[in-house]
Amino acid sequence: MFLEKIYNNIKYFPERIAFCINEDFFSYGDLGEKISGISEILIKYKINKSEPIAILANNDIETYASIVAVSMYGACYVPINPTHPKERNILILNQINPKIILSSTPIQIDDSVVIQTKNIQSSFDSLIFKKQEKDNLLYILFTSGSTGIPKGVAITHGNVDAFIENFLDAGYSLNEEDRFLQIYDLTFDASVHCYLLPLRLGASVYTVAQGSVKYLQAYKLMKKHDLTFAKFPPSVLNYLRPHFKEIKLESLKYSLLGGEPLFAEILREWKNCVPNAEIHNVYGPTEATVNTHIFKWNSEISDKKIYNGVLTIGKTFGDTKAIIVDTENRTVSEGETGEMCLAGDQLTQGYYKMPEKNQFAFFIKETDGKSYRFYKTGDTVFCDEDGDYIFCGRNDNQVQIQGFRVELTEIEHNANTFGHATNYATLSKKTKEGVNQIVLFAENPSDGFEYLSEYLRKNLPAYMIPSKIITLNKFPLTPGGKIDRNSLKMSLND
Repeated sequence: MFLEKIYNNIKYFPERIAFCINEDFFSYGDLGEKISGISEILIKYKINKSEPIAILANNDIETYASIVAVSMYGACYVPINPTHPKERNILILNQINPKIILSSTPIQIDDSVVIQTKNIQSSFDSLIFKKQEKDNLLYILFTSGSTGIPKGVAITHGNVDAFIENFLDAGYSLNEEDRFLQIYDLTFDASVHCYLLPLRLGASVYTVAQGSVKYLQAYKLMKKHDLTFAKFPPSVLNYLRPHFKEIKLESLKYSLLGGEPLFAEILREWKNCVPNAEIHNVYGPTEATVNTHIFKWNSEISDKKIYNGVLTIGKTFGDTKAIIVDTENRTVSEGETGEMCLAGDQLTQGYYKMPEKNQFAFFIKETDGKSYRFYKTGDTVFCDEDGDYIFCGRNDNQVQIQGFRVELTEIEHNANTFGHATNYATLSKKTKEGVNQIVLFAENPSDGFEYLSEYLRKNLPAYMIPSKIITLNKFPLTPGGKIDRNSLKMSLND
């Protein structure tokens, strides 16, 4: 198990560097002392197995130690972004009802017991490690929900163990000497890849500071510290592109890009910046634990591996099973397009306390003579003659913004709650650089409408705020009387 290996790295190699945070270095011994102190708090409050514990997701050693401490103890951690609106975080806290909240910075949340972790530590000789059953909950990550209420993806120890071992078995040559970039918000599942994998290996994690210009700091960390493994959203490449001629990262072994469609044309330029690195397009929903597909890019790649400018997501790795189905969950014929569905040991048990959502998102189907539980990804794909999956787009109102998965209907829900317009409709538009932007349409706005943006900022994270709000006297309608979203989308191109 990955946690046992992290425990052994702390116990037997305390001098190794575990983290570099804001240019401060922390050894595995330092990490262990923090974990031990936080574990004593969990004992004091009699935390139960798989019980959700909220952790304020700051960029500091106490936050990462809290995550590992809760995991080793056997409870379930739920990262809460302190920069998100208080109202949204309260919705999450109300769903999990945590006995305590661990925070490295002062915070007050009504009716919650907040434990300050900044100065808590103990000897790592007394480090607590409880062997976990594979079905025990490890973490819950809350993603955008179509009803306006975030939904929690519950991931077990077995899910993460399967992902890490499947990933390493896919051919990655990594060990304790490697240095990993961690650019992601801790509420985003890709962060799990960038801190738990290196800790399992006994390697080092270099984190990008909160509030910084992330793409610039990521480059500075990769350059200054000769990082060997870097994973980040493709949009980062768009921001770095004006500087490509000056970038030369010769120590980088692996450059992974995921979380958004990857436009292939930029990769030839990026390869010059990372001459010794393998460039991989990785894919996977939060519900299937970080990544399920990998495609290794090379300069001789066929145009057949590119669809609408987007690079193929490749093949599944490990025991992940992928099928393509139609709207009735029937497997499509070879080469046909449909919705990709996933099964395997990495697949979540389901959404936390949302049985109706689970009934919609998961189904049982027999394939290849065996019965599997599948997750409907909402992604439209087809499989080429080599067995690579070609990504075609979303089949619903979900889009990727800055690497985060966003339900456009959640934005619409909040706008409708605000009122001051007859109707609202939310669409996404791609810029010429291939980046998704959110556009909100408002029909027949009334007095008070000018405060809409302020209202949305109080209720939604920054990445979900529309980049443009367009007002119309009257929305176009379909023959059935519904808002004609296709007409609205076409108007964006006028």
